[in-house]
Amino acid sequence: MARRGRRTKTLRKALAAVVFAVLGRGLVAAARLDSRVRDEVRSWPAGTVVTLRIAPWGPQVSWRRTEDGIEHLGGRDVQKPSLLVTFKSVDHAIPLLLGLKPVLRAFAEHRATVAGDLALAMSFVRCLHAVEGYLFPDFMTKRILPRPAERESSHLAAYAALVFRAARIGGDAT
Repeated sequence: MARRGRRTKTLRKALAAVVFAVLGRGLVAAARLDSRVRDEVRSWPAGTVVTLRIAPWGPQVSWRRTEDGIEHLGGRDVQKPSLLVTFKSVDHAIPLLLGLKPVLRAFAEHRATVAGDLALAMSFVRCLHAVEGYLFPDFMTKRILPRPAERESSHLAAYAALVFRAARIGGDAT
């Protein structure tokens, strides 16, 4: 029985790692396609690093604000992120990552902790809401977003933009 539990936990961590990879690229794509996300990310100081992590040894995803864009760092270890959001366990993270629970509810239920600048955390949550609006279908976003998803580009454009590693945010999204 314990073996089955370990296998299930391993599968959940693998699922979380896949979702983190898509989310990592999704934020970059949203910064490229959506002026609201672009403006939020522009407000972050150059060199800002944001990391989402699952405790104690789960997967993680990080982004770095560069002078001319945002870079997806993937799951590599970042020494001291400017903002660190840590889910207490993979079981706490999965409902949020799969769009079953809203981001704000996860924080309200103490499923995650935040270390770093609170203003940056709120900006990041606004970015996550926009990314969820692109990645999830409308029937899901109605449940998890505080208001209906407003998109400046189509789902298809967002999915296509996932293949790019970095987005320039200094200019237009063309």
